[in-house]
Amino acid sequence: MALKIVEKKRKDRSVIYRLNRETGEGDYYVNSDSSQAKFISEITLEGFRTFPKTLYPTGFGLRVSGNQLLQELHGQYGARLRITLSAKSPSSIKSGARIVRVTLNERSLIQVNRIVSDVKRKRAGEIRIIVAEFLGKEFPSEFTQQETSVLGYRPNTIADLLEDEIVLESLSERDEEALKTASVQLISDAKFTLRSAKQVRIVSETIKTGQKVYLEKTIDAFKKKLRTTSNESAWQEFLRDHILTLLNVYAFVIEKQSVDLGGKYPDFMLIDAYGYVDIYEIKKPQTKLLRYDKGRGNYFWDAEVSRAIIQTEKYISNIERHRFELENKLQNSGSPARIVRPSGFIIAGERSELKNDEMAEDFRVLNDSLKNVDVICFDDLLDNLTSLHQRLTDEKAEK
Repeated sequence: MALKIVEKKRKDRSVIYRLNRETGEGDYYVNSDSSQAKFISEITLEGFRTFPKTLYPTGFGLRVSGNQLLQELHGQYGARLRITLSAKSPSSIKSGARIVRVTLNERSLIQVNRIVSDVKRKRAGEIRIIVAEFLGKEFPSEFTQQETSVLGYRPNTIADLLEDEIVLESLSERDEEALKTASVQLISDAKFTLRSAKQVRIVSETIKTGQKVYLEKTIDAFKKKLRTTSNESAWQEFLRDHILTLLNVYAFVIEKQSVDLGGKYPDFMLIDAYGYVDIYEIKKPQTKLLRYDKGRGNYFWDAEVSRAIIQTEKYISNIERHRFELENKLQNSGSPARIVRPSGFIIAGERSELKNDEMAEDFRVLNDSLKNVDVICFDDLLDNLTSLHQRLTDEKAEK
């Protein structure tokens, strides 16, 4: 009499799969050392009287297309993903509050596995040709040179490919990176004079296009962070990476670890194109800027901004007191600097917090009354970026 429950275990006695032949239900547990384990740990079996053809009986998961299939599903649903392999139900997706149950019909999976197997065989043949050509080229006395030149460059091939817009839209990340690297190298190696109008225009447009694309990505990232990020250190890291673009009058960023002012560290020191130093203190967009004094009927700095102002003024005082020592330190580290009446800037809050004209006017008056410090709002930085991007866009449209 056939066993009702079929079970297979690993050497450590843990279960690989368990199948009830009477009900057709069972469970399959993926090996922890399988490449598929990072996507799923268990597969539910449905409608099977014998072990499924699309699973490895040794516990390594789904056969043939399994890795790619699970990678795509996990990329879509993450840790919520649950897999059912079914011999009777059609493929389906059911989303719940906590899990997404994906049912895979085994007959359909067998069909796609056949196609994937054919693709893999063809790919393996192409790889064998490439390897054989490489060996024939590198060791001609030992290996026969292939007649077809898979690795060899054919003139005009790249130009013909890039004329097709579909090719450009379908480039892999590696292809895109290679083209970007090559374009920089081609411009660096270009032999032309300022009289070569076409060449100069190509270089100029390439630079501006690169700036425009970078600005677009930075603006998108900035807007997203304004909606989601309230962590001060995360903003310090973001502005460290992009501050030369946001405040394009500067040439160098000196981080806080590089400057010791009596044990106190400004978030950034920036050096402009002429070598002059300014310091920056970074707060958060959520930092409250002003408080209202009901007795006097006006607004005053919030306590956190007041503390930042006092701290920044102390930084300025320390910098001026140790200017020669600091100049030497920065110059020795490769950052030429001249310290002449440095200014301090606090990046905090958002201008959108200023709800009425009185509040906006009091913010202006308070800011203007500061001797060496200026408070800059996060959305003012974003406006600066947006204006720069618009200027580049308008220049391109006029041509």
